[in-house]
Amino acid sequence: MSKVQKITGFVLKRKTLLESDVMATLYSKEHGKMTLLVKGVRKITSKRAAHIQTGNLISAQVRESHNILYLQSSELISGFLSLRTDTMIDQIYLFLSIIDGLMPEGQQDIQVFNRIAHFFIQLSKGQDQTEVLKRNLQRLLEILGYADDKLPLSALLQMAENHIEKRLPRHVIM
Repeated sequence: MSKVQKITGFVLKRKTLLESDVMATLYSKEHGKMTLLVKGVRKITSKRAAHIQTGNLISAQVRESHNILYLQSSELISGFLSLRTDTMIDQIYLFLSIIDGLMPEGQQDIQVFNRIAHFFIQLSKGQDQTEVLKRNLQRLLEILGYADDKLPLSALLQMAENHIEKRLPRHVIM
């Protein structure tokens, strides 16, 4: 990665650090999964605070210094506010946590980026949430080479758990 670069990506997760900083994990179109240090985002005057929320699609400038990636500036492309309901938020977090667990840092895959975008588009169109999760998880596992047969959602989640080596929250869809 060059010293300063513009990226477009989905926020997969964020972790609060000391004081006013956050460690954010994004899946970008340009570089795949990236972990960025976001300095000062928890200050009350920060304009970026609303951008660095799980599930947001952002455009950002990233700077690399001493092998650490810093988020310089960001612009919210979509916060998918209509999807942030009690019934959908758990499935969004589940899908994004599976992507976070399965994808290695710095491995760009445009198909995975597009799959995340399709997931949000399909949910936005009001399609059945469980079916959207199943279809997109099936396609994601096919892209990554983990699945080739059509499987029920429970089998797809089990397969993802086995590869991530971490238990997923099953209450979301059961």
